[in-house]
Amino acid sequence: MPQNKYTIGGLCSGVGGIELGFQKAGFDIAWANDMDRHSIFTYEKIIGKNHYIGKKPMPMEHILKKDSYRKQLTEVDVLASGFPCQAFSVAGYRKGFKDERGNVFFRIRDIINYLGSHSKLPKVLFLENVKNFKTHDGKRTYKKVRDELYKLGYSVYTKILNTSKYTGIPQNRERTFIFCFIGEQK
Repeated sequence: MPQNKYTIGGLCSGVGGIELGFQKAGFDIAWANDMDRHSIFTYEKIIGKNHYIGKKPMPMEHILKKDSYRKQLTEVDVLASGFPCQAFSVAGYRKGFKDERGNVFFRIRDIINYLGSHSKLPKVLFLENVKNFKTHDGKRTYKKVRDELYKLGYSVYTKILNTSKYTGIPQNRERTFIFCFIGEQK
């Protein structure tokens, strides 16, 4: 008897880098989203199929406004998002939640809430951002995000990793990875 595959849904998917890693690990991609109209073409080339909700790029808030888009938010085992980092990066203005891009996390939270009320919450959240996310605004940004994830019923484990230590990429690229598990309050 074949074993069921795990599924992943992606938000802020861009060209599908995170989904590709999960796909190579044997996951099925249920759906994806990004608002950049150029990303979808590269996503299809890399992943081999268009998983974008509505088959087109759109802001996340549009997904919950239209019934046909909401119906595409099927139950997934893992929800992944490399949400925008410009508002938290030391290379930017570091405006955090005062920058529109800094509030994308709250749209992710809205999608998670929707999933929880219409199917099941994802078992795992995999979130990624710049290294500075963890210490931005005196750690208040991270604390706010962590507290929101706790309210949703997730444990929160965070680690800053340098991708050069785990890949063949010849550059230091330190990122904050946030791993969350439902029903495992820490």
